[in-house]
Amino acid sequence: MLDCFFMLMLTKIQEARFIEDMYENEYLYFSSLKEFRSSKKDNSGRLDPRELNLKNEQLNTVTIKIKDQEIKLHEILKDFSAQYNEHLSEPRINCCSLHWLEIEAGSSPSTLNDRLIEMGDKALLIYNCAKFFEILDKSVETCGYEYSRKKVEYYNPKSYNGELTLHHKDEKYFWQNEFRILIFPVDCDAVKIPLKGLKEISLVLDSIDLEKLKIEIITDSH
Repeated sequence: MLDCFFMLMLTKIQEARFIEDMYENEYLYFSSLKEFRSSKKDNSGRLDPRELNLKNEQLNTVTIKIKDQEIKLHEILKDFSAQYNEHLSEPRINCCSLHWLEIEAGSSPSTLNDRLIEMGDKALLIYNCAKFFEILDKSVETCGYEYSRKKVEYYNPKSYNGELTLHHKDEKYFWQNEFRILIFPVDCDAVKIPLKGLKEISLVLDSIDLEKLKIEIITDSH
């Protein structure tokens, strides 16, 4: 019986000019997290009206009062659902979002989808994650920032009840399979974190070619 070989990589998909510049000059670009909180629809797939939320509390009753009248929505609406949210207003936190790419030997990456590929024509593929984290952590600390990095947890706003972190996102963004890196406190909208050695652990390719990525296992004949 053969054991399956499973590998994790990180990739950032964006316009060629941004990806190639990050690779050639060995850095990661961190945008202000508050820029992602918006109900506006755009091609990036990043804008989310629930971004920066710290609480998602399910409400059992909602009453509208108009002068001497009361309208109890929870009694009128058949499929009543309402939530109370709290969010950071001035976070001073910047974010770099990567795709957590999962691939099994002999198969194409299981986490890729058309929406991801459409986010940009080029991809920065980081294939040595252990070394990447080592370089990243040291550089962020040298720059004087605190940091938090982990895979995003997705939740259903209509059923989840409780506290949230900045590594939580609405489940409708599950297709992103995001690995999020946060740095703080930051007093500007954009930060470039230098990553000396990035070229040794990554490569740039057309984003559409990520679907052709395969792991080949070569074993000894004896």
